[in-house]
Amino acid sequence: MIKETSLCMGCMNDKTYDGPCKLCGYSDSTPCIPTYMAPKTFLADRYIVGKVISYNGEGAVYIGFDTAAGIKVTIKEFMPDTLCSRRKGETEITVDPSSSALYKTYMSEFIDLNRTLMKLRGMSHLQTVLDVFCENNTAYAVFEYINGISLKTYLANSSGEIAWEQAKELFSPFFTTLSLIHSAGIIHRGISPSTIFVTDKMELKLSGFAICAARTTGTEIPCEMFAGFAAPEQYTNEINGTWTDVYGISAVLYRCLTGCTPTEAIARSGGSLMEPMMINRNIPSNISRVIMEGLKLSPDSRIRTVTEFVDRLFSQPKPAEPDPGENQKLTRKEQKQRKERAKTIAVLVIAGLVLIAFVVVFVLTLNGAFSGGAGNSSDSEVSSEASVSSDISEPSQTTEPETSQSEPENVVTEVTDTILMPDFTLRSYDYESERYGTTFTFVPQYEYSDEYAQGMMYDQSIDPGTEVTAGITVVIKVSKGPSKVALPDYTGKTPDKYASELSKLNIKYSITSELSNDAQNGYVFKCSVEIGDLVDVENGQEVIVYCAENFEPEESSSDESSEESGDEQSENIPGIWGNPDESTTPEESVTEEIPEV
Repeated sequence: MIKETSLCMGCMNDKTYDGPCKLCGYSDSTPCIPTYMAPKTFLADRYIVGKVISYNGEGAVYIGFDTAAGIKVTIKEFMPDTLCSRRKGETEITVDPSSSALYKTYMSEFIDLNRTLMKLRGMSHLQTVLDVFCENNTAYAVFEYINGISLKTYLANSSGEIAWEQAKELFSPFFTTLSLIHSAGIIHRGISPSTIFVTDKMELKLSGFAICAARTTGTEIPCEMFAGFAAPEQYTNEINGTWTDVYGISAVLYRCLTGCTPTEAIARSGGSLMEPMMINRNIPSNISRVIMEGLKLSPDSRIRTVTEFVDRLFSQPKPAEPDPGENQKLTRKEQKQRKERAKTIAVLVIAGLVLIAFVVVFVLTLNGAFSGGAGNSSDSEVSSEASVSSDISEPSQTTEPETSQSEPENVVTEVTDTILMPDFTLRSYDYESERYGTTFTFVPQYEYSDEYAQGMMYDQSIDPGTEVTAGITVVIKVSKGPSKVALPDYTGKTPDKYASELSKLNIKYSITSELSNDAQNGYVFKCSVEIGDLVDVENGQEVIVYCAENFEPEESSSDESSEESGDEQSENIPGIWGNPDESTTPEESVTEEIPEV
């Protein structure tokens, strides 16, 4: 059922004028994805549904308005599109008969999850569930509307990272809420900067809860994984638990403090993740160490609960712990000074030996000159030269140990040039090419792939584990992403911003202007392809992007034209502009013309 309203379906603010919203740019003429509910749909005789905010394998999230409370809300609809469908223009969902039992099972889990969350509505750091109801052959959960931005956006606005002191202030109460959620038997499985929001009061709120099947692989619905933040057991059939969320929150802290997203769990080996304090020296060593323990790949060796994680994170380091670090630094300085002293002493000793040798040679030469005659002068010279050469050779013999010591170092260097070829499969090309850029010469071959994500490597010319030398060239196959991609939403976007999104998806496009008041002047208002339709990027399908060129209705000109046309018509009527004496009444003119016709 559609409900007429003056609210903007993009931001749920009052809009009493025609054309796009001046606050968010949304226009009522903006096409919507036919799979989901149309804007202005009325639910439960209370909620107005707006535009789609996001969607995943579990369903879609809409902005909405509670007419009873007079507040903005967000409405989550259970709609796993692999098990059910919706015809365009309808609100009722049609379930695939072969998936009916599974659909009911997942929907029951969806209802139970959100009803449990509704009981926790007193928690200030959790997005509150306001209502749960069934309609249209599916279920809905109504959440509070969060006034704020995602942590991902917040970090982007904070130069990519924040200091530990700021993170400590933000996350301390958030950890308590997360622990209470676990006590209620709920595992999030999707903790990431995209599901944590920073409110206008500078408080964190956790959102984005989903059923288990939507956050683990190998299920009948598409899974939503946050690369770098999803625990390794989410990619396998291992049991998920509180330790799964410990991995997620540890990865979030890693991202906040270093500005870098951790390597995806399935692409990591035991020691492939760099410790936070190695990236940012301002991170306390004990904080860095606890984060790494929360990011361990094995659930058995990982920190098991949020309570344990918090205890270890905020426990004061022992007084003796900083001292060894300082002593180690002092010891290193002392060792360096000792090495320098040893080198200086060695140089002085060698110089002393050389000086003594020259003195001895000089003395022997003088003795030979006074004892021998003129005829023996050549012999003395020969003997003196021999003694000089023999004496000079002595210092050189003392330096041989140094030469002999340097030779093994060269040998070791040659040995370390031989390394084992890593396995680059399912790893990010940008990350690994930067990491191994000085070790290997990468030659990427970009190909479209529906199996591997964009930028992910899936084949290499040299097998992993092969013994190779540094600097060798390796040909890598890199995914350009799927061959066909859905056209993204352009509502309220400038041509530059939308073109950037299209470029990231490898969609070929051209931009043109067209007279229209369906969007703000210069904003995109339509495309040659409908939003959500697939674009064949592999074969170079081009999308035409139309930008609105606003115009003012020319009311005055239309009035003038009507007057002119009226004048022209009046000139053809006798008596209007002619001699008044010759004028006739309309009745007379009609009666005169009828016989002629």
